[in-house]
Amino acid sequence: MIDITNYKQEINNYGGSELKATYIINGEKYMVKMPDPIRKKTLDLGYMNNQYSEYIGCHIFESVGIPVQKTMLVKLNKDGKEKVAVACKDFLNPGEELIEISNVSLSLSTEKKYKISIEDVYEIINKMSVNYKLDENKLISNFWDMFVVDTLIGNTDRHFGNWGFIKKGDIISFAPVYDCGSSLHPLLSENEQIKLMSDSIAFKNSSYNIASVYTMNNKKIFYHEIFKNPPVALKEAIKRIVPKINIEKIKEIIASTEGLSKTQKEYYFKDILLRKEEILDKAYKN
Repeated sequence: MIDITNYKQEINNYGGSELKATYIINGEKYMVKMPDPIRKKTLDLGYMNNQYSEYIGCHIFESVGIPVQKTMLVKLNKDGKEKVAVACKDFLNPGEELIEISNVSLSLSTEKKYKISIEDVYEIINKMSVNYKLDENKLISNFWDMFVVDTLIGNTDRHFGNWGFIKKGDIISFAPVYDCGSSLHPLLSENEQIKLMSDSIAFKNSSYNIASVYTMNNKKIFYHEIFKNPPVALKEAIKRIVPKINIEKIKEIIASTEGLSKTQKEYYFKDILLRKEEILDKAYKN
């Protein structure tokens, strides 16, 4: 893990909720996300583990062949303390622009306020396809492929500011996946992970009963529920993506992640394995 404390910094222009900085690492531009401090005194954790969630989540997307931002863990001295952060390589090439879905939705209607729902995802993609002559089916497939892997990593916050499109001239394409920091229970401390792994019922409740940020038919989507009766496009994504999930490769990603304890590595792997076996594998067999 490299120490970037003395690496060149640039003025930061990245938004979002986490504390971010822009660094030049090996001649390339990276957005560096710091671990978020915990503000609730009732939680047994000083900082979120979102840097590890981001790193592992992105590498799992990469392992199934979905374009994703390149990430690496780094350390740096911040406010007199050494911290582990995640460095996310800027994936935009010269002349390219990232257009997040939140901005797309604002440009499509002056009257309707789009909700984070599957119905509105389809409407936004449909209008984009008509306006910009895009392949609607391909964009919908991209969305559901991302949804399948978000299920695997337990992502609870793939809102409209956390995915989008790349525009270069008149060409618009689905952007590489980015922002996986709300995956893998980033608010759990190591002690809480130990407690969950010692109680099989509590562990399953925690890892299985996870809700997506989306709604469908005005109801919040729980991953395990939608995969029991998936929409047609999700069913097709299941057939495409689930066979590409290599659990041994994922185990190696977690095992080789610097900065994690043995307990954390064990927990992350078991958490992912449960959703693969209990949600994704069952949906694939059906």
